[in-house]
Amino acid sequence: MPLLRRIEFPALMRFFCRSLLLFVLSVAAAIAVELKVGTLNCYLLFDPVVQHPGKLDEKEKMTPEEYRQKLSNLTSLISGYQVVALEETGGQAEVAALAKAAGMNWAWTRGKDTATGEEVGLLYLLPAWKMVAHGRVGELDAVVSKHLLVTLTCDEDRVYFLVVHLIRPIGAQYGKQARQIEAIAAWAAALQNREPKATIIILGDTNNSLTQAGTSLYGIGREANELDQFAPTHLIGKCFDRLVIVGAGRWNSIEVKRPPYGKRPNNVLKRIWTDHFFVGADLSFD
Repeated sequence: MPLLRRIEFPALMRFFCRSLLLFVLSVAAAIAVELKVGTLNCYLLFDPVVQHPGKLDEKEKMTPEEYRQKLSNLTSLISGYQVVALEETGGQAEVAALAKAAGMNWAWTRGKDTATGEEVGLLYLLPAWKMVAHGRVGELDAVVSKHLLVTLTCDEDRVYFLVVHLIRPIGAQYGKQARQIEAIAAWAAALQNREPKATIIILGDTNNSLTQAGTSLYGIGREANELDQFAPTHLIGKCFDRLVIVGAGRWNSIEVKRPPYGKRPNNVLKRIWTDHFFVGADLSFD
């Protein structure tokens, strides 16, 4: 009997170890991150050789060297992410330039903010995914001047990325921003009703630090920012840059990348970096 036990014990241990390994691998696969998603307000990313509409083109205009440095700096912030929303760019030229610097693909469509000349865009690097559509949303067109909807698919998975840059709720603009939020919420709810298996990501600069536990600024979905108690994403200490998911999927983790400057960077540092922080989160599908 002692000899029999010595023979069986290693076999039982191997069986146990293999079973444990299979269990761990199955659990890891079940919670595996599918996408790394982020958003970055680029703070006046205007190519100095391009003429832009709006008054912001002349504000602290960069030199060509500063512009090249800024592209390199912003690339370092978004490194490691597969989908990144961009706000406060000059338009197609700047979105394409940052995509090239980061080795990513890009999507853009002309916005309607002629006062500032700011545009939004989306960078992505997803070899197994296909971009099937991009452009503006009819239901939002008259209300949200700066937005872009990009639709990506992979097998049975369909993800809608809505990049937004809401106006600042100051004075008379307070009511206008409220209407922007209501319009986005209504659009997301209607889309979820039509396509319950799809995932909707609303990401970008909201210019709003209000929070609602268990839901989002839009009153629908869940915010990745809730995972870090809505940590500041701007130099003034407010959480403006938000990641919201509606429908299939969940946020697993979040990080906020602050540019490598002190608490009070001067105008030169802000110009070649940004006054916002990069916000990124890991998304997995149910």
